[in-house]
Amino acid sequence: MEILKDVQAKGIQNIYRRNVERVLAALKVTTDFWKIVDYSDLPVPYASAIINSLLEKGLVRIENDEILLTEKGWQVCEEYQIGSYKDFSCEACQGRGVPFFKNTEFYRTFVGIAKDRPEPVQQFDQGAVTPETTVSRVLHMDMRGDIEGKEIIVMGAEDDLTGLAIALYGGYKRLLIIDIDERLIEFDNKLIKELGLKNVEAKVHDLRNPYSEEFLGKFDVFVTDPPETFAAFKAFIARGIATIKDQGGAGYFGLTLRDSSIFRWQKFQKELLRIGAVITDIIQDFNNYMNWGYHEETKAAKVAPVKKAPRDIWYRSAWYRIELLPGFERTNEPISDEVFYLDEEGSTT
Repeated sequence: MEILKDVQAKGIQNIYRRNVERVLAALKVTTDFWKIVDYSDLPVPYASAIINSLLEKGLVRIENDEILLTEKGWQVCEEYQIGSYKDFSCEACQGRGVPFFKNTEFYRTFVGIAKDRPEPVQQFDQGAVTPETTVSRVLHMDMRGDIEGKEIIVMGAEDDLTGLAIALYGGYKRLLIIDIDERLIEFDNKLIKELGLKNVEAKVHDLRNPYSEEFLGKFDVFVTDPPETFAAFKAFIARGIATIKDQGGAGYFGLTLRDSSIFRWQKFQKELLRIGAVITDIIQDFNNYMNWGYHEETKAAKVAPVKKAPRDIWYRSAWYRIELLPGFERTNEPISDEVFYLDEEGSTT
């Protein structure tokens, strides 16, 4: 509680005692700051603030960019019965519940194609998930009845090549892939033509602009990956819902605990309920992101208590599925640039 009060006094309010306990639990098994963020499920600025408080109180020390519990820190863990971080996730499916190798031919084909994808750029807040993640997304969607015979729109999430993966998988009635990044759309269209993929179209579109009639109420399923300020999340999900034909339509997206606190998750979930959606699936740590080349330019790199860049996968997000109920709210308003600005929780853009 003393550490908690210290962190809150520095302006971080959306944390509680369990967050401090999780950081200490992570410190018992790793000295890597980025793994501590991963294991404690905290936004980077929050984990950093807790580490700095522990440092000031002599519970940790930093040597060669490694964060180590001091003797006093170990004693505190013992006194308060703080156990070590544990991970009993299934190694075969990497904790997703969907083994990416269930369709080996699809997986191998996608991996071969994905290796030539354009690199993520900071301008569009891009960060690509692993090929195993993308393949598992498609298998999960099919398992939930959201591919075969469906009209699907993938919007603003093509840095992960989710749309292209669905196109390779097949079975849908119609597939539209939209993204602001011309490089990704050119990449998709090149492969769509080369592979002779049917009933799929990829086009450049800026999601900040309202949809035309060709988008509104024309799809059964949407997939997106929204920025995580509340205003941006609300706007992107509204874009997705505006494309859904009728009740029973589904939406998929990722939400992190690296750029959002559990308090913001509550706010997100309340908004989903308000607009007439129900959450059917939340699979924690489903989406594993490969490290991106512009890390040193992010707020996360600046607030971290160490200079060492991440080496292993540490940035993960939950995979959400929602379903629309009768009377769901459909809106189609312009999205202001202001919604994308970083806040006290976000740091990786």
